[in-house]
Amino acid sequence: MRFKDRVAIVTGGGAGIGRSVCVNMVKEGAKVVVADINQAAAQETADSIKKEGGDALAIKTDVTQRPDAQAMADAALKTYGKIDILVNNAGTDIKGAITELTEKTWDTLMDINLKGVFLCTQAVSHSMIEQQYGRIVNISSMAGKTGEPLTSPYCATKFGVIGFTQSIALELGKHNITVNAVCPGPVDTDLIRQSVAQSAKIKGMAPEDFLQEFFINPTPLGRIAQPVDIARAVIFLASDDAEFITGSTLNVSGGREMH
Repeated sequence: MRFKDRVAIVTGGGAGIGRSVCVNMVKEGAKVVVADINQAAAQETADSIKKEGGDALAIKTDVTQRPDAQAMADAALKTYGKIDILVNNAGTDIKGAITELTEKTWDTLMDINLKGVFLCTQAVSHSMIEQQYGRIVNISSMAGKTGEPLTSPYCATKFGVIGFTQSIALELGKHNITVNAVCPGPVDTDLIRQSVAQSAKIKGMAPEDFLQEFFINPTPLGRIAQPVDIARAVIFLASDDAEFITGSTLNVSGGREMH
């Protein structure tokens, strides 16, 4: 078991990729703090883990608020005594043409997708430095490497996550803390269904036709990802199997993104 005696925090752990990361980390022996702005969803994830004999703590966390990020870290330390792993997964997307996007939309995405990564990383970094061990995995996107239409604020945040990842990897490496990013392609979650519906409406297409034409057809492996596909990559980077990998971005896009 790769995470025996390890403690992990997963933001956005109540659903989608985050929930899959939580469940599969516990299978590898981790104790998991399920952090999510949706308290009920976080509790549902934690309860399902406990029913299977795992150890999980649910905590309501708005990653855009410094007090919440610190409370998340403090709860992990109070309950489990340490923090070994942070998975910065919480994020969202709002589609729109540049001529129509509002400042509020821009600020919302910047706060959740980028500022949240900063605040949560800062909240755990002190204890990781003190124990001279840590694994931080940030969820970016293939849209953080190659721009996409109708997605400018999201792309900007995900490019930013990669830059932040590289910078903090350089900063924290001397403390035996690795910092890496995972770049998923489209993943079968509520978020992608919402994103597809928004983009399809803008283009005057049926959502299923948009999904096939713009997401599935360009993917060499011929499908979109399942949450577990991303969870496996996160688990690898958070494990000691990847102890000499830091500042890297791992594409998990079925071949759609290759650089």
